[in-house]
Amino acid sequence: MKCLHICNDLIGSKVHENLYTKLAKFEIEQTVFYSTRPKQHGKVNKYKKSSALEIIDSKAMKRYHRLFFRNKISFLYKDLIKKVNIEDYSLLHATTLYSDGALALKIKKEWGIPYVVGIRGSDVNLFSKYRPDLQWLAREVLKNASKIIFISSSIEYNFYHLSYVRSIKETLIEKAITISNGIDDLWLKNIRSRKNLKPSRIIYIGNFTRNKNVKNLIKAFLLLHGQNKSLRLDLVGKGGADEKKIIELAMLNKDKINYHGPIYDKERLKAIYQNAHIFAMTSISETFGLVYLEALSQGIPIVCSKNQGIDHTFDHKIGEFVDPKSTDSIQAGLQKILTNYESYMNESIDFFNYDWKRIAIRYYGLYEEVVGEIASQNSIDGRDSLVSGN
Repeated sequence: MKCLHICNDLIGSKVHENLYTKLAKFEIEQTVFYSTRPKQHGKVNKYKKSSALEIIDSKAMKRYHRLFFRNKISFLYKDLIKKVNIEDYSLLHATTLYSDGALALKIKKEWGIPYVVGIRGSDVNLFSKYRPDLQWLAREVLKNASKIIFISSSIEYNFYHLSYVRSIKETLIEKAITISNGIDDLWLKNIRSRKNLKPSRIIYIGNFTRNKNVKNLIKAFLLLHGQNKSLRLDLVGKGGADEKKIIELAMLNKDKINYHGPIYDKERLKAIYQNAHIFAMTSISETFGLVYLEALSQGIPIVCSKNQGIDHTFDHKIGEFVDPKSTDSIQAGLQKILTNYESYMNESIDFFNYDWKRIAIRYYGLYEEVVGEIASQNSIDGRDSLVSGN
């Protein structure tokens, strides 16, 4: 089997590399086509060192491609077919519905190659909201996909509530599956049960983009601290439009907020988690949020945004789900965990469902199913053609 991954966010997320590396253990040849953004054109070279993958980066896109979507897809398609023998591939895997799915759709129409498509937070929360002119294209991508992959249950929930999806929902459910991202082996080897203590330490780990909504988290924390002076907030991360403001707020409140900066060493991160009591990340939009699972693996309940991240993933009580745009809601979620700490548990979670090895097995099985179905259909079509004399 030879698979072409169409991945516009290869550099922006580690999850793709984790999946592709694990898939390389199977009988599958993989090529990744990465659409290079302006000023990013050399950064993909570090991935080219991997013998498990053939990485092909596009010519650098122009800034106007962000606005002229159809022009972008045409630009990438022309570049791709110059760089690969497209007929060699038996399957396409588009990692997103819009940017990658539109290119996969064009390839299928031109070359007849089947594709599977992933649905991520950006598809549901950004493109669907800010590019209504592309909803017809999204529908075409969905209808022509062999399989649809939701990266989280919250994305699946939000996706089926989109107006342009409702009329074709029944046909999509038949070919849809949810496969979440995985977590690093470090967490799987060091799973801890919930802590029996009086909680006081809240932690955030991530960047400081506006989407991560850390300013509202800090506001909610400061309101809580006015009622409970023992509370402390640890902030780990860097980068993003709100970074300067976050650091200023931390310095102004350094008696109660600890700003650690970025921490890349996993053992240090493990120690940070194990000293914390509550993990809070109230993003406006979140595809899955591996940090939630990392925290849960260390016995820490979470505060997550409603219908984002890992909301709808577990049936039992693992934390509180809040309105990220409401400081009062975030405060109430934190307070509820502080008051009822013993009622949150992680013991029922099978964390090994989030082992990248298991996840790769599921993807490989999905690929085999799609390729097998196409081969079977082609065989039937060939027999029908012989019988009819065409």
